[in-house]
Amino acid sequence: MSTRSRWLLVAAAAVGCAGLTACGTSSPPAGAGRAASISMSLRTVPTIRSVTVTPDKATFGDCSGGSAGADTASTTSRLGYPNGHCWYGRPGPNGVFPITITNTGIASAIDVSGSSADPADDGDQWNLCNIGQHPVVACTGGRQHSEPGTDQYLIKNFSPDNSPDRSGLTSNPACDHQFNQSGGCVVPQGAFQTEGIELIGPSASTDNSTRWTVTITWMPVPQ
Repeated sequence: MSTRSRWLLVAAAAVGCAGLTACGTSSPPAGAGRAASISMSLRTVPTIRSVTVTPDKATFGDCSGGSAGADTASTTSRLGYPNGHCWYGRPGPNGVFPITITNTGIASAIDVSGSSADPADDGDQWNLCNIGQHPVVACTGGRQHSEPGTDQYLIKNFSPDNSPDRSGLTSNPACDHQFNQSGGCVVPQGAFQTEGIELIGPSASTDNSTRWTVTITWMPVPQ
């Protein structure tokens, strides 16, 4: 491009900015007054699904059952064999419901599930089992398979409005009916439920660990 052509482009650009304090910004007209403005804020509805669970760690207690004759009876803070019971909270009209699950996101159905029980020595796990007419994983213990068998355990949640779900939780997320006693589990943003947990241990354990970890998960899902 020749020097003359470059100067013509510069001149054209200068003409294009005429009347502007900077290219793209209008200059105030002569005699204009002082401007004032308002800064507006805006909030939107949430678009995510989320829940909080408090507390995020706890310990089972109030244990009972087991066999005194075999020296494996439960103590207050330790599960015994066979098929000892332990609680976190207590059901009933004057019960205790120490877990609070809050829907902090958009309206959702709240599912709940349990994990296998993991021993501290990373040995043999206890697997969840269920009782009732159509169990996901059948319990193989006594009383016509209404109790967990070897390396199985049963876990149930309950709320002030409902006693423990007899069939028990599974490893597959399913509607937590404690949120809605009419049979559903759909709740709006901000809704919460208080719950407790009952655990029934195995008839026997092939792992000798005395420390175990169980995880219970609540998941918000589309209605």
